Amino acid sequence: MGLSVTAASLSFDHARALRLLVAGGFVSSAVPTMRMQFEATTRSAWLLFAATDVQVAIAGAPLTAENEEAARDLPMATGMIKDLQKASVAMPAAAAPAAMLGQFNKMQRNALNSFVHGGVHALRRHQDGYPVQMVRQLVECSNGLVTISAMMLAILTGDTLLMRRMNRVHVGFEDCITPMMPSY
Repeated sequence: MGLSVTAASLSFDHARALRLLVAGGFVSSAVPTMRMQFEATTRSAWLLFAATDVQVAIAGAPLTAENEEAARDLPMATGMIKDLQKASVAMPAAAAPAAMLGQFNKMQRNALNSFVHGGVHALRRHQDGYPVQMVRQLVECSNGLVTISAMMLAILTGDTLLMRRMNRVHVGFEDCITPMMPSY
């Protein structure tokens, strides 16, 4: 559970960094930061719902050359989402994050990869600039990821009232959260 909290906290840090980069005019650096936020959010959900005890131990092991090598076998985002989808059969609480993260992955993955690797999206946008709507959408997607991380933290409290409230927290804020949030 502790590592899930750490991953959610890391996701919040990436969200804050994204906003600071956008505010400073560094949109080309903000976009890849959302990829890091997405992966930290996904890792938080995966650690909570789908990772095996061995995988959690590997993810939480002290940083050594051996442990770093072992961690290479942990799944990346797409694999974690598949694991979450499988886990949701036996654990219904995993269904919402699996669906939301899967939708995000489907909608954003190719463009984010292009930005991370200095591909055509990054080159074209850096040269031509960013339409205001695109920057707004970047922040809205980040807000959606913050919401998912907050849902993970609510689940970790064990407080069912808080969990129910977090499942509906996006209601009324649809204007600032990209619609990857299914209605449950």
